[in-house]
Amino acid sequence: MNSFTEAYKVPQLKKKMWLSFLIVSIMVLLTLVPIPCISHSGTVKLVGTWGDVGKIIDICSLKALSNGSVVSLGIYPFLVASIIMQFLTLIIPKLRNIAMQGEAGSGFITKLTRYCSVVMDIIFAVLYCLGTHSLIDSRISFWLGAGIVTLTVACGSAFCSWCVELLNTKGLGNGITIILTAGIIRSIPPALVSGSIINAVAAVVIGAAFIILAVFANLGEKKLRIIFSKRTVGMKQYGMQNQAIPLRVTQAGIMPIVYSFTLTLLPAAVIAMVVPNKESAVVRGFIDFKSSSVFYIFFVLFLVFFTYFFAMIQFNPVDTSNQIKQYGGYIQGIRPGKPTAQYLINTYNNLNMADAMYMLLICAVPMLLSIIPALDGIWFLGIACAMTVGAVTESSIILSNGIKTADEQTKQTVKDARKNKYSK
Repeated sequence: MNSFTEAYKVPQLKKKMWLSFLIVSIMVLLTLVPIPCISHSGTVKLVGTWGDVGKIIDICSLKALSNGSVVSLGIYPFLVASIIMQFLTLIIPKLRNIAMQGEAGSGFITKLTRYCSVVMDIIFAVLYCLGTHSLIDSRISFWLGAGIVTLTVACGSAFCSWCVELLNTKGLGNGITIILTAGIIRSIPPALVSGSIINAVAAVVIGAAFIILAVFANLGEKKLRIIFSKRTVGMKQYGMQNQAIPLRVTQAGIMPIVYSFTLTLLPAAVIAMVVPNKESAVVRGFIDFKSSSVFYIFFVLFLVFFTYFFAMIQFNPVDTSNQIKQYGGYIQGIRPGKPTAQYLINTYNNLNMADAMYMLLICAVPMLLSIIPALDGIWFLGIACAMTVGAVTESSIILSNGIKTADEQTKQTVKDARKNKYSK
């Protein structure tokens, strides 16, 4: 909380904070705007039959889906597009080489993700229209109404994707985590009111415990002390100052949970939108995934995969070892070169394993406890706590770095002013 208070005193960070708040507020207001040319009450009733899939997409859209809003799909199509681009970048050598070309390569991949997101917006808008075609206003041409509904929903989803990019570039960090956290926070009051007293009390107590666990996991890190050799020439010493590389336990952040959910629920989301008979046992098995063992198997596999994947693309032990050796540094007790690289690999693998275990623990425990009928409502609690704490931690780190940068700029300005004063 101290980071947010101090950051508010820095003009640039204050601007980022207000811009992030404005973007989320606009998205919340759009959740109240109904889709034209379609029965609003009928749409709200229909998406209520989407089961657990509808609840997850509802969070991705800040409760817009359950309101029959123009932004009903939220950022879900953008998440699907991001996953597609991540896989394409991984399996296509040309894209992988472009992604490794620094800021220019990242910008090109971002542009491709934007195009892919537009395609996903259109596809999901068409699927949404197919699922709600019976509710189109009969007073106008069916095809005109279908076109308006599809275009409106696609534009609403594209706007949400644009908001994610704005938050990434000009806001408080990862736009996906900020929007999902806002959706989770907005879903808490209705969830507590609609459940039983036992459910509400259990949610508060278990939620507090998971928040404490998530805070410890997100703040946990291992600092590697790097010692740089120095040489003395005359009365001066040359060489870099000793440094410490912080390796976070949750290096992958909360994106493994987000991507795992998105990918695992993709078939169920399509079925929920397109298949008209929601009472079929097979269909209910897909959209009410809480009772499906297949969902848990794939979710765990994807969760472990994405945990290692995101950690891998953020830190390369071999490159780090080469850089340490290049600048004449070493880790105390470890020889430079291959021994350092192997040490970093082992350390990072242990941290990634701890991260994966933390992810599985915080996701699986509420899922298992929800088997008890009185605790059915806490199924999503662990994931909600992990996402919320992860988003706050990421924003806090960004603000802390911004505060340090502002302090350094202020000190440099004072030094330059003194220098100019004495030079005159």
